[in-house]
Amino acid sequence: MNEDRLFEQLKREVDLLGRALGKAIRTLSGERVFELEEQIRELTKALRQSGLEDTREQLRAIVRGLTQAEAENMIRAFSTYFHLVNLAEERQRVRVNREREKKSTPLAPRGESFMALVGQLKQRGLSYQQAVDVLSRLRLHLTFTAHPTETRRRTQRHHLAEVQRLLERLERGEPAWEELAARVMLLWGTTELRKTRPSVEDEVKGGLFYATGALWQAVPKLVEGLERAVEAHYGRRPDLAPPLVFRSWIGGDRDGNPNVTPEMTAWAQKYARELALRQFVAGIDEQIRDLSLTDDRVAISRELRLALEEQAKHLPLPERFQGEPYRQFGMGLRYKLRAALGEQPGPGYSTTAEFVSDLGKAERSLEQLGLGEIARVSVRPLRLNAEAFGLELVNLDLREESRALTEAVAELLKTAGVHERYGSLEPQQREALLTQELATARPLAPVGYRPQTKTLQTALEAMRNWRARGAHVVSMTHYPSDLLEVLLLAREVGLYRPGRALPFDVVPLFETLSDLQNAPQVVARLLDNPVFRAHVQGRGGLEVMIGYSDSNKDAGFLAANWALYRAQEAISAVARSREVEVYYFHGRGTSTARGGGTAGRAIASLPPGTVGSRMRLTEQGEALADRYAHPELAYRNLEQMLYHLALASARDLYAQAEPLPEAWREAMERAAQRSTEAYRELLLRPGFFEFYEQLTPIREIGALNIASRPVYRSGRVREIKDLRAIPWVMSWTQVRLLLPGWYGLAEGLEEIPLSLRQEMFAQWPFFATTLDSAAIALAKADLGIAREYLRLVEPDLAERFFPSIAQAFEKTKALLEETFQGPLLRNHPVLARQTELRNPYVDPISLVQVELLTRYRRTPPESPERPGLERALMLSILGIAAGLRNAG
Repeated sequence: MNEDRLFEQLKREVDLLGRALGKAIRTLSGERVFELEEQIRELTKALRQSGLEDTREQLRAIVRGLTQAEAENMIRAFSTYFHLVNLAEERQRVRVNREREKKSTPLAPRGESFMALVGQLKQRGLSYQQAVDVLSRLRLHLTFTAHPTETRRRTQRHHLAEVQRLLERLERGEPAWEELAARVMLLWGTTELRKTRPSVEDEVKGGLFYATGALWQAVPKLVEGLERAVEAHYGRRPDLAPPLVFRSWIGGDRDGNPNVTPEMTAWAQKYARELALRQFVAGIDEQIRDLSLTDDRVAISRELRLALEEQAKHLPLPERFQGEPYRQFGMGLRYKLRAALGEQPGPGYSTTAEFVSDLGKAERSLEQLGLGEIARVSVRPLRLNAEAFGLELVNLDLREESRALTEAVAELLKTAGVHERYGSLEPQQREALLTQELATARPLAPVGYRPQTKTLQTALEAMRNWRARGAHVVSMTHYPSDLLEVLLLAREVGLYRPGRALPFDVVPLFETLSDLQNAPQVVARLLDNPVFRAHVQGRGGLEVMIGYSDSNKDAGFLAANWALYRAQEAISAVARSREVEVYYFHGRGTSTARGGGTAGRAIASLPPGTVGSRMRLTEQGEALADRYAHPELAYRNLEQMLYHLALASARDLYAQAEPLPEAWREAMERAAQRSTEAYRELLLRPGFFEFYEQLTPIREIGALNIASRPVYRSGRVREIKDLRAIPWVMSWTQVRLLLPGWYGLAEGLEEIPLSLRQEMFAQWPFFATTLDSAAIALAKADLGIAREYLRLVEPDLAERFFPSIAQAFEKTKALLEETFQGPLLRNHPVLARQTELRNPYVDPISLVQVELLTRYRRTPPESPERPGLERALMLSILGIAAGLRNAG
């Protein structure tokens, strides 16, 4: 079956789901709603094809005439359609993946596959041991974070999962149409929105949903796939550890989120641990069921026999498995897991290493009996998951903004009589004071002291409650003292000893353009500071987080990307000069403005000498469903990332990269500077903030119950800098302009002669990936739809700003196509086809949103119509996010 035939299958499934949705709408909401939806759909498609003004006016008139209930139903109809289409597209990706995998061979491997990876390592001259060394070192840390548009209720996810199951039955030829129609009916009849703002608990449960599902299934298969690829190319099979580590911010990210209390941190790690333990109990139950080998047929290893004898001393094991040693041993493991859950008395597992060790004993015993196949099928997958996830499931990070840490430390120093006004000191004075103070182990607060500020109380209680320790990330890191403050707070709760490392990494987060430019100097001072250097050496290196979001908001798309590139080069050089390993944590979002796009290609475009073997990436809440809802999609996404990480790691390990031509570097410097000037000129132009507020639904995003975190960094919001990056990008996405993903790029590209630009694009992965990301943003944008939102803007403001934005859009598009020598999405034919097919279905939601915003803004807050308008607006925001497959 070729891919054209697979596409026909996708179209049939979409048609089937569309008919089921139409039936549900007619049955539950009536013919009038169905006819309205069909009329709007046909007119929108016609407008896309013809662009006739009469058609546009007819469509506007229908939308203006919708009652509030009809408007909400239109949004729900098109949004539900997208949820169903997204599901069908996931199934299509699985089918295409399977088809391509079938054709893959060691000599002609599939692109970005493990087979292709190991083949390239061999072509580069790496021996078997060198290749295994590269793969053994790899550690990709995926960090789950919350996102405001990933607010689908678990009920919705359940119905969609059932639709998926029924589509699989239909594909096998089983009769399931009536069940499918019933399930879509249930989906249509279920409210999409929670009654209240999503809580942090909701976000924790939503993020971790994928850890024990598709990812749990994917991890053992990834290790298996890597080992098979090595065997295919080198003739020997290694024993590899999982190259993945799972982490989370959800429940520990306090930066600007008052809902992430110390109690919430305690709950989040307890919830994750219970999930993991129950998952391991289920895995052990399968082993007990399957490993029915009897001691009159097999002679177990001495190691396992001694372990059984030790178990018998401490655990009341049942009699029913006498003579079945592997089942007996499994019951011991089960008992200790349940004891860790608090469901059994007696000793339970206290560390992951204990559990992994026990699983290893069973695995080795089977291998010694010549039963390696049984070990590989029955024990090894659980052991690999134990190594990857651990008993905590995810290591939880704490994150706090530097200002809050300074305020907390200031209270401690004042209370102890060390300094009355620590916050007023110059940065170097703070650093000197803290360095001197951290030479001792004494706490500052007297016994029984109760913090006077909530800031200090929260900082100390959160650190006391923190058990699943990932890293402590310091947002808005400006100076070395911002990190030393974490050490001082840790000392207060007994976690710090002079000359030793803390039991967690302390991670600076460089976000704005100026902070990225100053980052090398800050890192140099940190590594030269005796207190922090002792900590870093004890931890085996320094982790540095770089933020893609605030740098973009601050300096624009092109300059932010170049600043990130240069900062990594310079920080790595500083660390090398001091013989310290540095690891990067990339705070990427899903939109191109926030570092989104294809993660694997982004890794390939990182500066040589900065990647190494360990890397962290954020996985935004809205991306989790797209990447990790299905085990095969999870496998393929992770395979592609690991492919690029391993190649970059081998390049850095064996110094195989060519130096960057000076002409390219100079060209990027000029382009970035001019790009920032153009971007900031727009944002600083008088009236721009008012234009932005009127054009986009930014105020509404802030007012609606769309996430647990406020959208503003502070209460005063009269400038762009007061906004958080996600809502900034999200608001531009809603009006289909995606301005943060491309504005200022044209002026930058004009600084580079065409021939040099094309040379850089063809030969420099960073430049190619950056331009490719901008092209995706432009392709998803739509000036025609954006113009509809001008109805919300005062005419003089609209005239002052929109024509120049539209001109910049067309100019950027032309310059990119000139550079590419082809259309914007020449490398993304699937996305191009999806965008073309999706636009006529996203457009109606946008048009209804404009009408709803008009009504909402003129409706008094006390009006009884207000709650209904808010609900419909919320649905429109989520619907556009679903249609575009990302929001911010």
